[in-house]
Amino acid sequence: MKTFITVLLPLLLTVAARTQTTDFTKWLKKKTVDGKEITMLRVPETEFGPKLLGFISLAQHELNRLPDLYRLSFNHMSGDSYKEIEGYCQKIEMENASFPVHYYRDEMKAFKALKEEMDQKELARKKAAEEKEFFAKLKADFAWVSGDTLMVRSRPEAKSPGIGKIHRLSYIRAYEVEDKEDWVQIDFGGHSGYVLRDDIAIDWEELEPSKEDSMTLQRGRYYDFTPTAAYTAQLKKAAAEEERAMRAANAAPRRKYYTGPRGGCYFINSNGNKQYVDRSYCR
Repeated sequence: MKTFITVLLPLLLTVAARTQTTDFTKWLKKKTVDGKEITMLRVPETEFGPKLLGFISLAQHELNRLPDLYRLSFNHMSGDSYKEIEGYCQKIEMENASFPVHYYRDEMKAFKALKEEMDQKELARKKAAEEKEFFAKLKADFAWVSGDTLMVRSRPEAKSPGIGKIHRLSYIRAYEVEDKEDWVQIDFGGHSGYVLRDDIAIDWEELEPSKEDSMTLQRGRYYDFTPTAAYTAQLKKAAAEEERAMRAANAAPRRKYYTGPRGGCYFINSNGNKQYVDRSYCR
C-alpha cells in the first residue's frame, strides 16, 4: 500500500500542475497607437519551458515590430509578419492548447484595421489632391456660364440676333470687348459670340458647384450649346462653301516650277513673266 501511494503521489502532482490555470492577466498591457487602444500580451520568455520558449519569443518579437511596419506606404513586410505570427500561434497551440494565443491574433487584427484605415485616408487624401489639381487646370484661362440658359448673341448688343443657347456649367474662354464693358466675347468649341458679363462666372467657386456638378466636369471639359435654326443654316452654308473651295483648289492645275541657269527657281505667272520664288520649290 505504501509503495502504491509513493508511486501515485508524484503522478497526481504532475496532473495537478498541468491542469492548474495560469493567470495571464498580469502580463497584459494597453498601448494606444494612433488613437486606438490595443491589448498586448507579453509573457516572460522563460515562463513556459523550452518547447514554447522559441515560439513565444519569435511571436512577440514580430508583434513588437508591427507599430512601425504598418505605417509603411508599401507594407509587404507587415503582411509577411502576420503570416509568421499566425504560424507561431499555431505551433504554440499544438504544444499548449490553454495558452491564450487569441491575444496575439487580436493584436494582429487591430494593426490590420489601423493599416486599412490609414490606407483609406491616404486614398482620400490622394483623390482630393488630384481633384484639386484637376480643377486648378480646368480653371486656368476659362470661365463658366452661371445661369441655367444663356442666349449667345452675334454682336455685343441686346437686340442682335442670337446664334443659340448655352447652358449652365458650359465652360468658355471669355475676352473683354472694347467700348462695351457690360459685354464679353466668348469662344467655345469652334463657336464665337457675345454675352453679358454678369452671366459669366470667372471663378469656379462663384457657381457653388454641387457634387453632381463636380462629377460632370471631372468627365472632361464640356459645353452644352443649342444653336438656332438660322445659325445652323449659316454653318451648313459656310461648310458647303469651304468644301467647294477645296474641290476647286484640288481640281486646279498644279503650278510648274523651273530652275534657271544660275540656280534660281521660278514659275510663269498669268502675265507670261518669270516670277522667282524660294529655291526649295524646285527641289
